[in-house]
Amino acid sequence: MPRASPVPADATEVQAEMIRQLQGMAYNAATECERYPGFASGIEQVTIPSMFGCVTEGIADSNRIRPVIKSPSDVYSLPPAEIREGTVCHAMLSRIAETHRRARGRLPVYMTDIQGPFSCAAQMWGIEDFLGALGDHESEIHHLLSLCTEAIIRYFEAMYDATDGTLIPIHCFPYLWVPRDCGVAVSDDFFAIVGTETVRDFSVPYLERIGAAFGGVTVHTCGNMNHLPAEMNAMKTLKAVNFSSSETDLARYARACDPRIAILAHQSGMSIGGLPVLDVAGQLRHCAATQRDTGVTVIALWPWAPEPADAPHRAAWRRATQL
Repeated sequence: MPRASPVPADATEVQAEMIRQLQGMAYNAATECERYPGFASGIEQVTIPSMFGCVTEGIADSNRIRPVIKSPSDVYSLPPAEIREGTVCHAMLSRIAETHRRARGRLPVYMTDIQGPFSCAAQMWGIEDFLGALGDHESEIHHLLSLCTEAIIRYFEAMYDATDGTLIPIHCFPYLWVPRDCGVAVSDDFFAIVGTETVRDFSVPYLERIGAAFGGVTVHTCGNMNHLPAEMNAMKTLKAVNFSSSETDLARYARACDPRIAILAHQSGMSIGGLPVLDVAGQLRHCAATQRDTGVTVIALWPWAPEPADAPHRAAWRRATQL
C-alpha cells in the first residue's frame, strides 16, 4: 500500500519545502556527525541582478539573466539597487522571512546562494561581452562591480533583518561548517574559467569589501580552482574556500593553501582532469588524509541521504557517517 504523503494538500510552497527538509534532517539524525540542522532557502541566480531590474529569460533548453548593459556607458544609468515588490529578490526575502517565522526559533534559516560581484556583473552585462570588456573598459567594469558589491552587502543585511539576526551565513552544502567567525559566503563560478590576473584585479578587491563588512568571507566555486591558491592566500578576510574534490585536486590545493584558510570539500557528479568521484566513505578518508598530510583544516561535506535499504550498503553508510 503506497505511503501517504507527509505534505498536506493545502500546504503553502514554503510549508511543503520545510516538511521535505525536515525529512532530510530526520534521516541525518540517525548518524553520529556534526551537521548543523537548518532550513535551506533555495537558489535564484537572478536574486542580486533583480535588484537592478534584471529578469530571467528562456534560452534554448535553459534560462539566463537578460543583460541590461547594452553599451559600457549604461553602467552609469542603472536604477538604484532596491528590493522591490514583485522582483525575485523580494520573493526570496519573503520566503526566508516566512520560513523563519514558521520555524519559531527552533531551527535557523540558511542564506540563499549569493553570487559574488564578478558573477553578478557578468550576467547583467552579458557574459561574453563582459569578459571581452575587461581590457578596454576597466572604469565601467569597476563601477559596475562596486554597485554589485554594495547591493550584495545590502541584501545580506536584509536577510539578517528577515531572520531577526539569526541567519546562518553559509550556503555551501550541506551546511556543516559554521564557526562563529565564518563571515558570509558568496559564489564565484567564474574562478574556473578566468586567469589569475582577472581574479586578482576584478574579483578579490570586491570579495574583500564584502568580507570587511561582515567579518570574513567564504568563497564557493564550481569547477577547478587549482590555479588560484596564491590569490586566495593573499586575501585578508578569506575564511574558507569551497569546491568539489572531483573538480579541484584537493591534495594539490591544500599543499599550496595558507593554513589559516579552511577548505570545505564536497562531491559533485562531474570529474575534471580524471579526479575520482568518491562515495561518502572515500570522500571522508580523502579529506582526513589531506588534513593530516598538510595541516590545513579540511571539512568533508556530503548531502543528506537516507540509509540504504540493503544490509551491506547500510553497514558501510553507517561506518562512513561515523568517521
